[in-house]
Amino acid sequence: ERLSFHGRWMGIPVGFGWIEVKGLVELDGRRAYLIESEGRSNDLLSTFYPVHDVLKTYLDADTLQPLRVEKYQREGRYRADEVVTFDYTRLIATYTSLLNHSVKDVPIPADVQDLLGACYWLRRHADQPNTTLTLNIYSDEKVFQTDFKVQDRTALELRRRGTFDCLLIEPRAAFRGVFVRRGRLWIYLSADARRLPLFIQVATPWGPMSGVIDKSSFSK
Repeated sequence: ERLSFHGRWMGIPVGFGWIEVKGLVELDGRRAYLIESEGRSNDLLSTFYPVHDVLKTYLDADTLQPLRVEKYQREGRYRADEVVTFDYTRLIATYTSLLNHSVKDVPIPADVQDLLGACYWLRRHADQPNTTLTLNIYSDEKVFQTDFKVQDRTALELRRRGTFDCLLIEPRAAFRGVFVRRGRLWIYLSADARRLPLFIQVATPWGPMSGVIDKSSFSK
């Protein structure tokens, strides 16, 4: 499965990206699903703030939990190249920077997911309106307990794509019991069996941002 998206900031096109399940691979003697995502700024945004982010996740084929995560981030002058490996015997995620070679062990719960794995976990489990799902998500050397409030079904109209029956979901993340406020986020999943992420809307201090699925992704 490969899903492509276009991003907008305050209604202005600013970039594009995709997320793809590449298939089964072998990682340290274990079968794993390789999932890749990439996001890029368009020519307009790149003139003053170029963005090129790549994220790779290896999910255990049996448990669908992350075994290894790789992140290569280029945003303006910011750079990050890092690898995280997950040890479920010791309940430790080991973060390694490929730039300064620093290493850090982060305690994790047994039921953790990474960001890409959480996307597919949500698509598998968010099938009932007016419910709340809870998931532990590893990101940026921390584990966030995240509640996904699945609201009522709603109709979503997408230009040149049609109108879709959707489940509207709002996540809220907490670190050590304190809610993390980085802007509100809403996810519109199609209410059919595929539960495609059709539209994502984010309210930020710099204005509203959104991502909409490309028409070509519906048939894949």
